[in-house]
Amino acid sequence: MSYHIDSPAIPQTVTPSWKAVYSIEIKENTEKLVPLSLAENHFLVRPAYFYAGITKALPECYARDKIRKMLLKANGFLPKGLRLIILDSWRSKETQTALFNECVAALMKVHPDKDEKTINKMASEFVATPSLDPAHPSPHATGGAVDLTIATTEGEPLFFGAAFDYPGAVSNTRYFEERLERGETLTDIEVTSMKNRRLLYDVMTRAGFVNYHGEWWHFEYGTQRWAYTQKKDHALYGPKIITLNSFAAFVPSFNAGITTLVSAGG
Repeated sequence: MSYHIDSPAIPQTVTPSWKAVYSIEIKENTEKLVPLSLAENHFLVRPAYFYAGITKALPECYARDKIRKMLLKANGFLPKGLRLIILDSWRSKETQTALFNECVAALMKVHPDKDEKTINKMASEFVATPSLDPAHPSPHATGGAVDLTIATTEGEPLFFGAAFDYPGAVSNTRYFEERLERGETLTDIEVTSMKNRRLLYDVMTRAGFVNYHGEWWHFEYGTQRWAYTQKKDHALYGPKIITLNSFAAFVPSFNAGITTLVSAGG
């Protein structure tokens, strides 16, 4: 089945450093985290890191409730026969650390001539340095970041020119746009990839998200990056620690600052 996709070109956007992003003040609005899989009639949730066996990855994707509502809005912008596939949202520090280390290991194999400092800097372009610091948390630790793709309602994933989490230049959101701007000719599959990226970018930004320029699949709202990009005075979401253990609520010292969640009901 083919789809007519004619979304606008992805515009040039700000590409702030982590230092600039982390300079934004956070005023936590205490918005709750919710499971995203309960909206399966609209979009699907497929927690990629849980299926990959990454440390402490959960079998559910949790996000702030505003994120859930915005995803429903974005999904509604898609052409009939397509829907969003959520791959990741909130992450524990343990999961973030495991992902960062895996990215470092992969980059070291590709760039054996680079020193540790350079490799770590390169890795931070694809995986944020693990942090629960209230002043500069990893975006996914806030519940305000989401990784996603698009598939048909018949189960066929759209092609975006680079696999989810691929740590290379081709993963940059505007990779194909920039090649066109340089006067290069794209192959048919590259044109398809560019159009699919345009579609995802279009529906997500129309819903209120901002994109991380280094990853076509990564979008945020309420985070420090969102606040910086949108020229807001402050971010809305700080770091969150969650547990699926409801008994933790009986221990006040353990429960301080922790959100207890379940997949459904409760």
